[in-house]
Amino acid sequence: MNLEQNLTAAMMQSPAGKAAEEEKEAWPAEAHLHQPPEVGQLLLAERSSCLAVKTYLRMCGLPFSERISQNAEFMSPGGRLTHLPLLRLGPISTYAEFEPIVAQVEAMLGSNSLATSWMSEDQREDVGCLVGYVENVFTLAELHMSFVDSGNYQLYTAPRTEASHPWPLSLIRRWSKQREAHRILKVYQWQELDNDQVLHEVGMCAGSLIGQLEEHQPGGYLCGSRPCQLDALVFGHVAAIATTRMPNMELAEILATYPRLMAHCRRIDDSLFGGKVLTGVAESE
Repeated sequence: MNLEQNLTAAMMQSPAGKAAEEEKEAWPAEAHLHQPPEVGQLLLAERSSCLAVKTYLRMCGLPFSERISQNAEFMSPGGRLTHLPLLRLGPISTYAEFEPIVAQVEAMLGSNSLATSWMSEDQREDVGCLVGYVENVFTLAELHMSFVDSGNYQLYTAPRTEASHPWPLSLIRRWSKQREAHRILKVYQWQELDNDQVLHEVGMCAGSLIGQLEEHQPGGYLCGSRPCQLDALVFGHVAAIATTRMPNMELAEILATYPRLMAHCRRIDDSLFGGKVLTGVAESE
């Protein structure tokens, strides 16, 4: 056995080498992430969820292929808010939405997962609570601005929900999506909020995230010196809101008043996407 073979064998017998090999075996060779076409069809809340999942999988260093599927939402096994994206692992296992996908990845990778290897049990619980809070506030705000704000609904949401279906299915689909969005907003008591109240909730959430960054300064991430699922989720929502052109851009405008949060997302964009996601978004003073 030559020197290179000896080194390889030694690495695989070490704890780090064994962990890497276990992770490789745990993640299937075929992992496909399905979503509808982004141009002309994907809605804001759906785009946020899809981008958050892509960011999380990249943070984990897990290989996956992106698939554009017109019927991705109908392929989904379900979900609490958007039903998207759909992650297919192997021939039959499917998962949808950010939190269920993260939970599945954490279960598969165990001690090699993004958060488990360096967080205490209490920290993981705190992160889980923050993920639920951020997901609710941002997604409900995105749904509200997409379906309750009349200008956004008429000029942005309605055309996109009708895009993949011929008439009269397009009309039925638009009504169905609108009814489901209003049902979700009603469940969380957001349906009767006006735009100012929605923006206040988003501002409160953004303020909490700034507090997280300050608490863990100079770590650079929301929970310390390493990224976790909370960073991926925040980036997905902030980047989608900042780069989605809608008639009413108040959500993007309120986030632009938090330059530290935007800088945090730019750092993630630069490290994982080569700075391409937030390209063209103006810096806020």
